[in-house]
Amino acid sequence: MSASSDRPMSQLAAEGALIERAKGGDVRAFEQLIARELPRVRRFARSMCADAADADDLAQEAMLKAYVSIGSYAFQSAFSTWLFRIARNTFIDGRRSAHGKRRELMHVIDPDAREAAADSHPDHELQRAELRDQLWNALRQLPLEFRMTVVLFDVEGMSQEEVAAIENTAVGTIKSRLSRGRAQLRELLRESGLTGAQSGNAKAPQVVKAGSSRP
Repeated sequence: MSASSDRPMSQLAAEGALIERAKGGDVRAFEQLIARELPRVRRFARSMCADAADADDLAQEAMLKAYVSIGSYAFQSAFSTWLFRIARNTFIDGRRSAHGKRRELMHVIDPDAREAAADSHPDHELQRAELRDQLWNALRQLPLEFRMTVVLFDVEGMSQEEVAAIENTAVGTIKSRLSRGRAQLRELLRESGLTGAQSGNAKAPQVVKAGSSRP
């Protein structure tokens, strides 16, 4: 399912107008443009980085790069596809650096989420936060190419064509990565005791989708 294809024409037209203003140097238009996508970019960053501060840095760096290069956006793909490609490349570039390699440690995501959950609903919310942590931790153990595909398709609900555009590869490759990534994820979840977890775009781990990243 393509996120952009489901939006009314009026929304797409409004987005196009904002893009044109942003390309002309209108900072406010750019801020409005990325407001809808920023939570998703941050969630994507959290799936790539074990540390919350590093994830925030990645998201901010991607937004800065998008602002600097907005003039080159040529409407050849959805704006969200273009933005996620920048986020993906920003992570890859950072991972190649010494500092980026130190970030690639696989730990449980967002421990403060458990504290916040415990304050509101001690039993249900704490259990939900712990389950979300296990799911994110399992996702982060996938090989990078599988992880990106599973996160973009199953967590963010993008189409295989959109994921292929972001990854700059063929749809057939995305299908293969998705199948292998899901199989590995199911095994990781089974090993952690989450035998009932499902994967599959709209069926993607709902605990991951719901509140897995701070806006």
